Amino acid sequence: MRGTSRKLGDLPFGGVAHTAIAVIGLALYLFPIYWMFTSGLKTSAEIFAKPPTLVPSHPTLDSFHYVFVRENIGRYLRNSLAIAIPVTVLTLLLGSMGGYAMSRLKSHLVNVALVVVLMLQVFPEALLATPMFIIFRSLDILNTYAAVILATTSKTLAFALVILRPMFRQVPYELEEASYMDGCNQFQTFWRIVLPIMRVPLIVVGALCFVQAYGQFVYALTLLSEQELQPATVGIYSFVGAEYADWHRVMAFSSVFVLPILAVFLLLQRQIVSGLTAGALK
Repeated sequence: MRGTSRKLGDLPFGGVAHTAIAVIGLALYLFPIYWMFTSGLKTSAEIFAKPPTLVPSHPTLDSFHYVFVRENIGRYLRNSLAIAIPVTVLTLLLGSMGGYAMSRLKSHLVNVALVVVLMLQVFPEALLATPMFIIFRSLDILNTYAAVILATTSKTLAFALVILRPMFRQVPYELEEASYMDGCNQFQTFWRIVLPIMRVPLIVVGALCFVQAYGQFVYALTLLSEQELQPATVGIYSFVGAEYADWHRVMAFSSVFVLPILAVFLLLQRQIVSGLTAGALK
């Protein structure tokens, strides 16, 4: 029986061309990440060298030592995770219940509500930050994680509802009817039957919401004035001044900052790809 794997030389011209395009596209995608990591190993003088060096001539860990010891990047990362994880959990909890309910309601008001939600996504965070600042000040929750978590969830929840509602509609209603005949109530059916089927779409939505919450900047800068509570995105901003920027330290800080995001996508890459593919096919 002949194997299905073939060498590059055995591929037709079209296959070689597609492979070459894929390799070039991957290189273009990964080059900024490579440049970020290598720039963190350069000195301040080498950062501005002309022509720029693709490989650090004298690699040093001074910038990484600075961001860990002087800037205490661990605190910033802890704050970012303290915001991103609750936002992700809250979004999945409310988004799954809301998306399921909207998928089962037979009303034109559901479509109107989705249109309104999509229209609200047009407004930039910078425009919404001031009203939210006033609201949270009246609720006396400024300078707390809760303020940023609620503000960010208002954006991620709308995204989750728009994505999950059509996915819930793909779940056969006959499965729910069978569970009702077995004695399950509506919540038990949702929890035990529907959610396990929706595992992959929920993983995709959770990963994307985590990335958005982890990189939150506008709400964090507006609602958190205490440095002890600020996430890493605001910490990076402190390296950039009006006339000067420590770019080698910015790159070192950014290199450490993206590690949790890379870890999430590496661990969940199969589920994310299968979920996105399933959504595209449906």
